[in-house]
Amino acid sequence: MPLPKIESTAMSDRKLISNRRIIVKEKYFRSWHFLFIALGAAVFLFRGYAEVNISPSKMEYGYSRNIYPYIANIFSLPGKWIPAPYSASEFFLGTAFLVALIWFGCQLYFCFRKQKSAIKLLFKTLIQLTALLAGGYFFYLTVWGMNYLRESFAVSLNRQKFITLQASDYENMAEDMALLANSFRRNPYNTFKELNELNDKTDSAVKNVISLLISSPLPSPPPVKFLRVNEMMNACGISGIFLPVFMESHINADLLLWEQPYIMAHEKAHFMGFASETDANFIAYIACLSSESGAMRYSAVLHILFSLRSYLTDEKWDRVIKNLSPLVQQDIQDRNERIRHYQERYERITRLSRKVNDTYLKLNSQELGIRSYQAALPHLTLWWKKQRKMMY
Repeated sequence: MPLPKIESTAMSDRKLISNRRIIVKEKYFRSWHFLFIALGAAVFLFRGYAEVNISPSKMEYGYSRNIYPYIANIFSLPGKWIPAPYSASEFFLGTAFLVALIWFGCQLYFCFRKQKSAIKLLFKTLIQLTALLAGGYFFYLTVWGMNYLRESFAVSLNRQKFITLQASDYENMAEDMALLANSFRRNPYNTFKELNELNDKTDSAVKNVISLLISSPLPSPPPVKFLRVNEMMNACGISGIFLPVFMESHINADLLLWEQPYIMAHEKAHFMGFASETDANFIAYIACLSSESGAMRYSAVLHILFSLRSYLTDEKWDRVIKNLSPLVQQDIQDRNERIRHYQERYERITRLSRKVNDTYLKLNSQELGIRSYQAALPHLTLWWKKQRKMMY
């Protein structure tokens, strides 16, 4: 009698395995996603609470004066190690963007090759992006952004909360600036060594102004840098930008030489912890006006004249311009032509950039938005009025 054919256990298992569909659940959320999103949400809630319940005075002494200077000195080290004009911040952000682009490209390639769902890839990318933005927001606020909630430097220095000025005050200041513009030596620097010397003078001038109110040690900024993607600054109508990544100040490389000192001082004021555009402008005005450098003084008086334009009648403005020397008038004309050139070339981008900047400033407790830059003029006019009384 023939024996029944018995399949081996190994053969049976092999058949079962070959016919079995192995399903692996793909993870969308990682532990670091939850951590970054939680940190971003926590700092967002704290900022909202601080804006309502923590006074600017407490934020001034609790964070801006006693914590931020140490943060600035530590995070600015890469910016100090990498010599000007190269930017550590641009290198880091550019590399991070390139890595993210390569990662997404590889994911997209494997997605189509293995016939996976593109929707799942987009969802996964959205989660990654949300987590990174939340983590970046946490870094931004804790490292620098909380300075938006500090006391106003301009108000504290003038010791006057409500500023009441007459039209004649602005007219007198315009006339004074015109006289100074004609008397100051333009002295444009044109070598890298002179740029470094001016950078040191700007550091000193900005610190001297801030020391009028703050006696505690101030952080030392890295040298001013230029961006390789400088054309983007032209397209957006940006003269300077401060990046808290490595605490570096950047200025537009296409600015005229006489324009640069004031913009340098403005960005260095941001490094010192004065996030408000009103305060940064106010500090830069005084720092340049009080400097021993002819280039800095000349840069300040012309920028002040431009800001005073909206406070003067057309007749008064024309009279001020006519009183300027031909060399000064030529400098103003060159600047207007530079701005007009890029505005016409990148009209839509410039307009969009202004809207984005306006929204950003309003979200950071600057209710005036981009008008915050102009808001420094009343403070400066009041300060100048007091200086005139002391001089005469």
